[in-house]
Parts: sequence; structure tokens; C-alpha cells
Amino acid sequence: MDLDIMKKLRVVLSAKQKRRVAGLLFLILIGAILETLGVSMILPIVMAIVEPDVLTENRIVAEICRMLGLDSLEQLVIVMIAVLIFIFVFKNAYLLFMYHVQHTFICNSQFLISRDLLRIYFNKPYEFYLNANTSDVLRTVYSDTTGVFSLLLECIQFLSEFIIAVCLGLVLLVIDFQMMVIMCFVLFGVTALIALLFKPKMGRIGQEARVRQSRMYNSIIQSIMGIKDVKIFAKEESFLEEYENNGRKFYDLSRSQKVLGSAPRLIIEAVCIGGILAYLGVMIALGRSVTSMLPQLTAFAMAAVRLMPCANRMSTYLANIAYYKPTLDFVYENVEMPQNVKAEYNPKTADRGGGEKLPFTEEITIEQISYQYPNSDKKIFDRADMRIPIGKSVGIVGKSGAGKTTLVDIMLGLLDAQEGRILCDGTDVLTNYRGWLHNIGYIPQSINLIDDTIRANVAFGIPREKVDEQRVWEVLEEAQLTSFVKEQPEGLDTEIGERGIRMSGGQRQRLGIARALYHDPELLILDEATSALDNDTEAAIMEAINNFHGRKTMLIIAHRLKTIENCDMIFAVRDGRIVQEKQNGH
Repeated sequence: MDLDIMKKLRVVLSAKQKRRVAGLLFLILIGAILETLGVSMILPIVMAIVEPDVLTENRIVAEICRMLGLDSLEQLVIVMIAVLIFIFVFKNAYLLFMYHVQHTFICNSQFLISRDLLRIYFNKPYEFYLNANTSDVLRTVYSDTTGVFSLLLECIQFLSEFIIAVCLGLVLLVIDFQMMVIMCFVLFGVTALIALLFKPKMGRIGQEARVRQSRMYNSIIQSIMGIKDVKIFAKEESFLEEYENNGRKFYDLSRSQKVLGSAPRLIIEAVCIGGILAYLGVMIALGRSVTSMLPQLTAFAMAAVRLMPCANRMSTYLANIAYYKPTLDFVYENVEMPQNVKAEYNPKTADRGGGEKLPFTEEITIEQISYQYPNSDKKIFDRADMRIPIGKSVGIVGKSGAGKTTLVDIMLGLLDAQEGRILCDGTDVLTNYRGWLHNIGYIPQSINLIDDTIRANVAFGIPREKVDEQRVWEVLEEAQLTSFVKEQPEGLDTEIGERGIRMSGGQRQRLGIARALYHDPELLILDEATSALDNDTEAAIMEAINNFHGRKTMLIIAHRLKTIENCDMIFAVRDGRIVQEKQNGH
């Protein structure tokens, strides 16, 4: 097998999983010995029937008969048959146990790796998601992990068949050296040739299948997430056609993989049966007695029944390993990513604190911030400064693309500035990042509502049993959403649908405000939170927000000056700077 696969599996698998793989290999070795015992016991039984004199004259056999108190050859044959039956029953029971252990390990490990991959994606920097493709993430976490453990299972099964083949081969070498050498040459020669021919093609099929599957996921995600636009513009057939084009190609590739995976079995079977029969024909032509060859031929026939499927499956496993290898490559790259990301992080973000709430009693200071996006030459901020006193409402305006949302993302710690610091009462917020986040309530333009109840959306990410229901009602009251909730037959248990589709735009924003207030933050950040609303709804939302004036420090980003006209301070973002334009009504 490919050494590169072994190296990458060592990285992907945990130490515990690698120990379990070693344990599985030990179980496989025992299974191979039992398989060999079953085949090797057939030879003495056949010899006892065909050539009884050879068996009775054997010293070892005579000693065994004496120890067991057997008086005749018939009794010995009956004992051997009974032993053979026991071996086959025990062997199959053992193999069933081994398969149970094997598949338990595979299924459990597959889940754990997919969970760890999801954690890795959660821990990637926000910049990663600026260009991330949701369908690629979905495919990696689900389909690629399935592929990796399909590959691992193929490797384990390949080794299992290989060990069995070696054990059977050793037995057959003792029975008929010449015939076994020829059989080995034919079997492994054909297997190697098939692997050489099929492996590159299966690798290409596997790589292309991953791409097509990702595009299929993408068609589903984009069409469902934008179902309103899809229906309004009557583009159902367009998205369906895109899905169909990629889907047909994906299933064509799957078909090719299955057909090519089946081909080795047919080729090996034809070559091996032909080879054995040809050998038998040559021996007869050379004058060898068929009767004298009967025990060896019987043993070889039994071994071939087990050995040929061995070679068939080994060829199939090698082809499937090549098919699944691209999934291992991709998972391997993502599993290694945490070390790479850690190395790229600015040292000041390496330790983000334990989460105790960061004291905020005076002001937030943005000090000499510089930032530019990856793969961009344009600086969004160039040594920009800003000061936000506690209890003040601060408005931020600026042209589209000037950097208003980028400023918020830097304050939230989603983007790491190349230069400068965010200070809270003189303390760098990145020294206690979790504690800093406890101070912030964030209300974006589009609220990320989950397909769950009102309660679950307010107490976002908190298990049901830990939700403070009294606090939920308090923040709903502050967001002026209490009357709406009380009108619902199920109250807080009302399901709002995916992305809050059963609520109006204003209600969704109020629910977002309630969520932001749930943990009683000191700083409310509104990132164009009302820009998608009509004027009347925006005015109503801003009225609710203005009720926090003096009680909460507020940072409000808006396109319309009217939205922030009541703010204590107004700043404009332009030319990489943050310029103050108004303070206390002046």
C-alpha cells in the first residue's frame, strides 16, 4: 500500500485510534490462523480416505491415536471431521466478533473525526470564511470523513486478506512447492498488473467525484437558502438543471468506480482457474498419476476457493483505496490546519484569556489600528484612532466599502489588525478575549435565526434546561416583542421556521435585539441593523434602541444620517481614518 496513505492516516487518527487499529490487526492475524487451520485440516482427511496406508504408517498419527484411544482409521477420520467442524464453527463465530469490533471502531471513529473537523472549522480565523464555500465544508465534515474511514476499512480488509493469503500460501508450499510457486506468480502478477492499470484511473475518478458532489451540495444549499428569489424569478428549473448536470456526472463516476472495482475479480478468476487447469493438464501429459495427485488437488481446490477470493478482494481494495485517497488528502490538510493557523496568528492573540468579564467602567479606545484584507493591496485602516466613552451612543457613517463593518469585525475580534490595539479601560481586549465578548451585544443587519423556538433563539446556544426564562421575558419586554409572543398559542415555544421565515422583518430584528440583551452586555453594536427595514419599521426599532440611551454604551453603524441623529457622537470612516464629526449635538 501507499506509504503516503500510512503517513497521513497516522496524522488523522488519534493515539487511541492507532492503538485500536493495532488491536484490530492482532485480531485479524488470529482470524488468518483459523482460516488456515480450516483449510489445512482437509488434507489429512482426504489422505485418510484416498491413501489410508500413508496416514496409518505415520508415527505422529499413530501416537495421536494411542493418546486418544482410537482403535481404527474410521474412528480417526470421525475425530478429524469433528475437529474440522468445530474449527469452522469457532472460526466463523470469531470472525463475526472481529467484524463487530472492526465496524464499531470504524463507525465511532468516523463520527469523532467529523466532530473534530467541525471543531477545526469553528476555530479557523474569520478571514477563512470570507472565501469559504459552505458546500465544501459540508462535504468535508460529512462525506470526506466517510471516505477516509472507507479507505481505512479497505486498508484493514486488504491486510486481512493479505495475511490469510500468506498463511494459506505457506501451507500450500508444503503440499506442492512447484504448483504453489506457479500459483503465486500468476495471482500476485495479475494483482500487481491490475493495481498498476486501475489505480491511477480510480484516483482521478475519486477526485472528480468529490468536485461533483460539492457542486451538488452547492446547488441544494443555494436554492433552498434563496428559495424566495428562486420562486419569484421562476428559476426552479435552472437550479434543478445545475443539480442534474453535476448529479448525473457524479453517479456516472460512481458507476465507473463500481464497474472498475468488479473487473479485477473476473480477471483474476479467469486467469487463476485457467492456470491451475493448465498445470493439471501438463502434469497429466508428463505421465503423473491423477490418483496420486488427488489429495494435493483437493487441498488446492479448497485453498483456491479461499485464496482466489483473497486475491480478488485485494485487487478491489487497492482500487477503492485509490478512489478514496483524495478524501484522505483533503481531511489530512484540514487536520493539519490548526498548527498552520496557530503559526500565522499574531502573537498578541495567542492567549485569549479564561473568560472572566473584562471590566468596563471608563472607555473603549481604538489605538493606531491598521488593517488590510488578505490578498489585497488596499489598506482599509491606516493607523486609525477612536474613543468611545462609557454610556455614550456613537454613530458611524461612511461610504459603502469604507470599512464600517470591518471596524466592527476588528472590535469583535473576528479580524486581527496588522497593527494597533483595542483597549477597554486601558486593557488590550485580546488578553481576555472571552471576557471582552461578555461585554458585547451584537445586532447585525441580517439576524441569524435558527429553526427553533422563540426561547431557543433568544437564549442562543444555551441548553433548554439552563435557560433563564424570566430573563427571556425581560429582554423581550426591552425589545418590545412581548405582546407578539403572548399572542402566540405556544408562547415562548412558538417555532419561527428556518431563518425566522414566519416572522416579519421588524419582528426578526427585535428578536435579534432580545438575543443581544440576554447576557446583559455593556456595549451594544448595531451593524446597519435597520437598513433593510422600511422607514416606519426602522423608526419603531430605533425607538426601542434609543430607550437604552445612557444605560448602555452603543455603537451604531448606519447608511442614513437620520438613523443616528440622536447619537452623542458621530464618526465618519474615510481614507483609512475614523474622523469625529459631531459631539453632544455640535
